[in-house]
Amino acid sequence: METAEWSPDPLGDEYEQAPLDLGEDDEGPVRATLIRKKPAPSAPKFAFLAVHGWNDSFIQVALAQAIERMGGAFYAIDLRKYGRSLDRERQTPGYITDIRTYFEDLDAAVAALRAEIDVPLILYGHSTGGLTACLYANARPGTFAGLVLNSPWLDLQGNGVVRAVAAPISEVLRRYAPKQPIPLPEADFYSRTTTAWAPAGMRFPPGALDPHDPFWNGGWIPDFDQRVSNPFPVRGGWLRAVLDAQQRVAAGLSIDAPILMLTSARTIFSANWSEEMRAADIVLDVQQMWQRAPFLGSHVTIAKLDAAIHDVTMSRAPVRERAFTEIERFVSAYACPLWFEHRESRESMG
Repeated sequence: METAEWSPDPLGDEYEQAPLDLGEDDEGPVRATLIRKKPAPSAPKFAFLAVHGWNDSFIQVALAQAIERMGGAFYAIDLRKYGRSLDRERQTPGYITDIRTYFEDLDAAVAALRAEIDVPLILYGHSTGGLTACLYANARPGTFAGLVLNSPWLDLQGNGVVRAVAAPISEVLRRYAPKQPIPLPEADFYSRTTTAWAPAGMRFPPGALDPHDPFWNGGWIPDFDQRVSNPFPVRGGWLRAVLDAQQRVAAGLSIDAPILMLTSARTIFSANWSEEMRAADIVLDVQQMWQRAPFLGSHVTIAKLDAAIHDVTMSRAPVRERAFTEIERFVSAYACPLWFEHRESRESMG
């Protein structure tokens, strides 16, 4: 593996990015992008590779800073056709027909990371990235010291009728119009929770607790990020790929690394905005995540965080700090010790 070619990243002086060339598909050259927080002077205790969700890319600087404080080397990937890796002039944003295609992106990221450091590696995935991370960790036994899931999309939200209808409709679209956008109700409620949206005439959201917290003042989305101003449509071929991946999870996985699942303590689904939405998952059903968790592997811990939003690392300060505490406890108590124990066992066997 050639050494990654690092260059400045739009997140600022503390971050760098490197392209990961992935060949071509029917839309031309494809690449992913590896991002890292610039290495600290001291040797890292572990490495952390973050996989983003749908209509997403890496911007979670609070997470990166927390991992660095724990003594970790932080990396993230913008998958093909997302964020830093997307060419909007010729590529269909976020489009994929098989979640396992992302294994190529992640293989390249792991190889580039391993060319720099050899320490226990923690894989992290948020939402759709959590679904991808589960399948990838299952397919790469022995690679990861731990798996951290942030509100993973492991099942299709909605009642039984919705889920029963979604599969055949998405299959028809995959066959005959895979890139056709699916008309869905428009709602900006989740973006309100990540941009510190305030009603007209108010400087801060109602009940704002800390004017220095981005959750209450300014939000998390940097100017270069287009997830709010130019979001992706959902397409039939992509939805079918997600449903196929969720079926694999439903059949049960055998992930050999310990797993930590972080979720909100509750879900709110509503057609009308409520300030309570700033303290709940309003994207996915957390109970579905809890139901799937025991079937991912033999060592699974669930942390249900009061007042967390869908991306728990973008929640209000006390909530995200609890999430970071859970990650640190998981890494230090389970992931790293077990990784070294297993490595010593493998070395003793030959």
